[in-house]
Order: sequence, then structure tokens, then C-alpha cells
Amino acid sequence: MSDDTRRDEATHGSHSTNRRSVLLGGGAVLGLGTVGSSVVRGLLRGDDSTAAHDPSPISDPQIEFFDVDESYLSLGDVTFRGGNTLDLVVGLGSGAYARDDEPDDRFYTIADRGPNINCSDAPAVADRSVESICGDDTGGKIFTNPGYTPSIYTVRLDSMAPSQTAAVTETIPLKDSDGHDITAISNPLESTSTEGAHSINGNRIPYDPNGMDIEAIVRQQDGSFWIAEEYAPSIAHVASDGRVLDRHVPEGVDEDLSDATYPVTPSLPAVWRRRKLNRGIESLGVLPDEESLVFAIQSPLANPDVATSEASRNIRIAQFDVDQNAVTDQYLYRLDRPQTFARDNRNGSPTQSDVKISELRVLDESHLLVLERVSRTTKLYVVSMDETDPIPAEYDALDREPTLASQSGDALSVDHFEKTLVFSTDDHDGFASKLEGVAMPNPETLILINDNDFGYSGAETQIARLTLSEPIV
Repeated sequence: MSDDTRRDEATHGSHSTNRRSVLLGGGAVLGLGTVGSSVVRGLLRGDDSTAAHDPSPISDPQIEFFDVDESYLSLGDVTFRGGNTLDLVVGLGSGAYARDDEPDDRFYTIADRGPNINCSDAPAVADRSVESICGDDTGGKIFTNPGYTPSIYTVRLDSMAPSQTAAVTETIPLKDSDGHDITAISNPLESTSTEGAHSINGNRIPYDPNGMDIEAIVRQQDGSFWIAEEYAPSIAHVASDGRVLDRHVPEGVDEDLSDATYPVTPSLPAVWRRRKLNRGIESLGVLPDEESLVFAIQSPLANPDVATSEASRNIRIAQFDVDQNAVTDQYLYRLDRPQTFARDNRNGSPTQSDVKISELRVLDESHLLVLERVSRTTKLYVVSMDETDPIPAEYDALDREPTLASQSGDALSVDHFEKTLVFSTDDHDGFASKLEGVAMPNPETLILINDNDFGYSGAETQIARLTLSEPIV
């Protein structure tokens, strides 16, 4: 069970999303205990606030919700021996992307590592003890479908009456160099943290150097894809048929993955392997010339330790040259404080470690649209790379003190993005939790999709289309 799912169930109970095909206008929902973005901006106005206060160009979008045809996305029932039965369905919404030279009703999505449950959640989810499935590995994962293959999906929206629906029109499983499907089982990592993998019957599943927990996607003009994933963490170039052409990992991680049956290249800074466990690369964009990618680590690096990550607000966003196979620049993005996520605070108390980046889109040669969230509240910010100095290279040194993640307040000497808030789900009703995918088929349209955690908590996939009155930039 993810941290987001556990928090939602604790405060709202386990229930399915109420999917609707309706049009909604803007307007803050104040009477239900939710505050609008103006209040959020007010809460950000501390001495270290990085949010700009410009008017939002998404102040009154037309919002449409689409039902998702999940009839052929079922993964079937999984029954824990002597425990619960779970009805599982593919979760499409870990990442999304649309090309502006393709039809506006088509976009691409990915699902992450398949149905997985924290070993510590076995009593609540499986009605089994932790020890009966995971032994003493309380920090491990239960993979209910270990043969699951991470895949790329083409989704088409249908706005014709009588209802608005979305359906998957193509599935591309990820494959190794020989054309064999890969798995999503955790990697055998020594240079960074990893998780033990367990079956529903209590058997230990061997680590898999090919396994990927994919969380973001872009499609290039030649039909190939780039994806981002959390394990290594890494980015990977993928052919149009799903073959992994190259997986780019932090220096040192390549040695851990020497038995992978596709190419692995140590192209990312070694310091990125200090990602917090399960908080790798969850967002990815491509510049208009397709010569550079932009991606963000989901949470501050655990540098020098996990406690530093959990208290920090400092996120790295990297620019990657696809010809040089190298990170050319990194930028500092400062996360909001947890009390500014209104719906998450309604019946809960999120901490700084709950705030994360789950998606980004490239708007033009310099501007990025960044999705920042806890679980129930999602914010979209615009930042500019041209107006921000890169992080000095010295902060990539593994022995650098103080680390970038450990700096705050007056001690923070690195330039950082000025953020302009352009949209918050706190100002609109009907949005699902865990929005993780953003597609932009044209400058006046955003498509948002949630991660349903493969349905084991009762959540359903929701797709929302926002039609804007003007481009964001």
C-alpha cells in the first residue's frame, strides 16, 4: 500500500472514486473546509517563500471527467491463502504524455511496478500477518502478480454522446534486447537502497536487474519513447516496439545491474543514487528540439541521510543531453510547506516528507509546468530555467558538506526557481487523489490522470480534461 493510499484510507475510508462525465467551472470550495489558492498563496508568504503571486491563466477552465473502460484491463482476483481476495486492475496513470502533432484525443500513459503491498500493510490489506508472508522483512514488498510486465498504453478520449469515455487502444510491453518481456521486480542494488520482494504465498522472489518501476513517459517524433523510473533511479530510451535501448543510471549503479539483458549506462551523477527509497525519478519532459530531456527527483535526496530528506524542501530538476548522454545542468526547486495543501489537511496532518513532485511538462524552450502534491491536493506551478542559475557542480560531490538537501533559510546559498501557481485542485471539486500524469495535446488543453494503485484500495482511474481560455505561457 502506498503512503498516499494509507493516508486517504485513514482520513476518508476506503472507497471508490465517484466517476462522472460532467462539466465544471472554476470557483473555490470554501464551505466544505477547503481553502482556495489565494489562501494557499497567503500561507506561502514567509521569508523563504518561492511562489510568485501573478494571476493564474487557468482561473476558470472547462473541466470534463471521463469514465475509463477497464473491462480488458483486469488483472483478475488474487487470493491470499487464509486471507483476503483482491480484485485488481491495471493502473494507467503513473505518467502521461501527448504530442501536439497527433490528434488531441490521443495520449500515452504508463503503469508502474504492478500491484504491490508494503509488507507492513499485510494485516490491513491481506488479512495476514507480516511474518506469514515476509518473515522479518518488514520493509519489503509483496508483489501479488510477479509476472506483471510494465507497459506503455495509448489512450483515446471519446467525447461523443451519450457519455464521455476513455479506452486503451494499444499496449506496448517493455522488453529486453532479445525481445523478452521484462518484470517490475526490485533490483539487486548494493550502491543504494532496495526492497525485498515476496510472493503472496510467502516465497522470496529473486531480485531482477531488468526490473523497472516506471513513473513518467515522453514520446519522440521518431516513435521511440523515453521513460523514467524509481529503482535506480534512472531514465531509459525505449524503441517503438517496447525494447529497452539504453537505461541511464547514476554512476556506480551500473555495476549492480551488470546482469541486465539490455544496455545500462552510468550517465547520471552518483549523488542521485542517494534518492530516498521509493522516491526516485517520477517526472520527465522533452525540450521542443528533442535534444534535451528534463526530469526531477520526486523528493529531496537522502543526503547525507533519510532524516535530511524528510525535513528538506530542496528538489533537483536536471537537464539531460541525449547526444552526450550526460546531465548538463541541475536546478533547485523548493517544495511548498505541507500545511498549504488544504484538502490533505482537512482531516490529516501531512508532513514535509509527504510533499513531492509527480510530473512535469515542458511548455517551451525554458518554461516547465511542475505537478506538486501530497495526495488529495495537487498544484501546478510554472518555473523558468532561463531565469534561474544552475546548481553549482560542487553539490554533486558525495563528500560535500553541507549537502544541498540539508540547507534551508538564510543558509541556502543556491539560486532556486521562482514558482508561479497556475492551478490547484483545492479550487475545484471532483478530482481524484494521487494525480500523477499530465498530458498536453495542445497549449490550451491539459489532461490529468491519477494512479489508482491497481485498484486494491478501491480507487478507480479518473481522467480529467481541462480546456483553458489561453495558453499557460
